[in-house]
Formats: sequence, structure tokens, C-alpha cells
Amino acid sequence: MYKSFTADEYRAHFNLPADYKIEAFISYGSWNNEEGFSSVLGVLTELGILNESKNLEGFLSNILELKIDNKLYWFVVAYGGAILSEYLHLACLFGSKQNIHIGSCGGLYPEINSLELLIPTWTYGLESSASMYDRENKEHKYFADENLSKKLMEKTGGNYKVWNGPVISCHAMLGETYEDVQSWSKEGYFGIEMETATVFAVSKHFNVPSASLMHVGDNLIKGQTAGDESHNLEKNQREELKKYVHKIAIETVLNI
Repeated sequence: MYKSFTADEYRAHFNLPADYKIEAFISYGSWNNEEGFSSVLGVLTELGILNESKNLEGFLSNILELKIDNKLYWFVVAYGGAILSEYLHLACLFGSKQNIHIGSCGGLYPEINSLELLIPTWTYGLESSASMYDRENKEHKYFADENLSKKLMEKTGGNYKVWNGPVISCHAMLGETYEDVQSWSKEGYFGIEMETATVFAVSKHFNVPSASLMHVGDNLIKGQTAGDESHNLEKNQREELKKYVHKIAIETVLNI
């Protein structure tokens, strides 16, 4: 069915030019399109490298198309993996050479602190947005591209402590219990988030390198949750860190 549709068929379906292609794809794990788009445009303005930007239309309206040096890039805000898997599928068909995911995670590793960075080595996920693209993967482990992860690490420049380790992807945040958090921590996961399994699995299917860079938001293993007093006190620092993560992703895909 839809998996067999070609790039040309999808271009025609979405009224895109016959030669439409993109250079790279960045996804930001959030529900807030306005915040995500504003942040990436702010970073591009500061870097002085943006030529044009526009929201695509219809089903693609959650995609911010960025034109830089006559090349097109997609920036997507997605909460979970469903629509993200479809945007990734299209991005890979349209020629993306690298897919980077950014966002936040809940801390699970006992030594990790909020406002630190995590570059996942691999993620465990049971979501269909991942397993449908890697059907022979019975362990449900999805790996980042080592070279692209290394580039992200090099771009961080020592401004923040950066951890490397496995994460777990789960699309049901409100279904998580503290017993789950303790169990995942004991199993060796550094963080929990919602999108990396999808990004890694879809990218692997299309042989496109992918990696992820996220900041530790709510440090679950230490009892911190989104919106509690300690979390609220870190709001300004967290906003600066989000901006920094956007900057690292942009610099990596543009190789600057």
C-alpha cells in the first residue's frame, strides 16, 4: 500500500515540484510548534545564514521549510512518533542525507542531572512507528549513527556535560509510573523520551544516518517532574539550553 508509493507519486500528491528534494531533516520533540519554529528561526537569524522559510501546506503544515544557500531543509515539531514517522518517510524519499532529532528527556541514570545533555547510543522502543520499519528487529533496539553522533558531540564544545548511553522511547508519558522509572533505571537506561526509536528505525530503513541530542528536563530518577518547584526554578536555564541544542543541530546539518 502506501509504503510502495514512490517519491514522484508523493510529490504529485502534495503538489510539490517534480524535482523537489531536501538536504537534511531536523525534528524537535515537542507539542509546541510556535516555540520550536521561533527557536530555530532565532538561531538562524543569529547565525546570519537563513535565506527563506515557510510553512508547507495541508498535511505538511507542521513542517517548516528552510532555504539556505539554495538547498531545502525540513524542521519538524512532533510529539511522539506517529506523524513524525510519516514526515521522516517523506524526507528520506525526498533525498535527506542526515536526520537529527533534538528535544528533552526524563533523567533515569542516577548520576545524571537536569540541564545536562544526552546523546543516545541506542534506544529501546515498542512503538509501531519504529517496528513497522525494522520488522526483523526482535530486540526492539534502534541505533544511532556513530559518526553523526560524534559530530554532535564535537559541536557541543564542552559548554555542558554530555552523556552517552541508551534511552527508552515511550509514547505514553501519562501512563508512566515511578515503578517504571525505577525499573528502567536499573536496566541501565539514561533517559526516557518519545521519538528517537522512530527516528532511528525509519532512518535505518532508508539508509540515512540519524542521531539525537537532547537535554535532561525532568530528572525523574531523582523525583523531579515537569512543573514541580525545582523544575520551575530552572525554566530560564532550560530555555537557554533548548536554544543551544537547536544551534548544535543546525550547525551539524550545515557543517559549519
